[in-house]
Amino acid sequence: MYKYFTTEQQNTYEFNAHKSYTLNQSSVLRHQFLSASNNSTSASYYQFARINFYLSGSDYTVNNPLFNTVATIGDKKQQSGIFLNKFYKSGSICFVSQSKFNEGIKPGSFSLTDTTTTAKIVDDKKGNLYSTNATFSQSVSALSSSDNYVGNIFYDIGAFSITETASFDGSNDYTDVTSGDYSIEYKGSNKITTYDWTCEALPNELNNTTNFTVFHSNGTDQLKDNLTGSSVPTYITEVGLYDEQNSLMGYARLSKPIPKSTKIPMRFNVRMDY
Repeated sequence: MYKYFTTEQQNTYEFNAHKSYTLNQSSVLRHQFLSASNNSTSASYYQFARINFYLSGSDYTVNNPLFNTVATIGDKKQQSGIFLNKFYKSGSICFVSQSKFNEGIKPGSFSLTDTTTTAKIVDDKKGNLYSTNATFSQSVSALSSSDNYVGNIFYDIGAFSITETASFDGSNDYTDVTSGDYSIEYKGSNKITTYDWTCEALPNELNNTTNFTVFHSNGTDQLKDNLTGSSVPTYITEVGLYDEQNSLMGYARLSKPIPKSTKIPMRFNVRMDY
């Protein structure tokens, strides 16, 4: 027994689910960049970071403001509040495998603890990183201001950078952060699609059973003698979902059989997400 859904009986919506991760330096790919390095890898990662993340905040904008109009991964020209003014000749950029964050890192969930330098760094939900235990600061303004931020995080691609080069406690420089032992904590985002169906059975519909155990074993499709009375209702135990070729896609099993009413409409809500 089948019944087709109407558009009003189907609904689809999405939401973001988040999973917590804790990784150490062995699970993070780190590259130190240096613009004038004899090491071709360090020099190439400087250009990689400049072009893909910091073009609008690089030293090239001093002589050519045209670069300020170029959208990059870091600056999408959407006034997101990310600071890109600290891109110097050296720094580091780190990458997290996409399998460890799915569709992105949840803003405001990132923290880095560097056990070598004792630096503790978090994000401000806008793409900026700042130290929570810095002894020195560039100004008396907020720690996450454009003066005091120490790097950036690019949530969509699972990358973060440390671009500040000054000292944060008089003994350790920010350039040393992520060069030794450290760990990061964050939440990865995963978009979940939920499908919702309202399965309606009117009083004159779906009143027959397909449970073969209620029929005589002689194969005549006759109900057993003890089930022929009018007081014995049909029970609903499962709701199946079928495609256009009547192939079963899935089913929802009720916690207990529900007698099918022949007097009032009945509605069952079936929800599936993945």
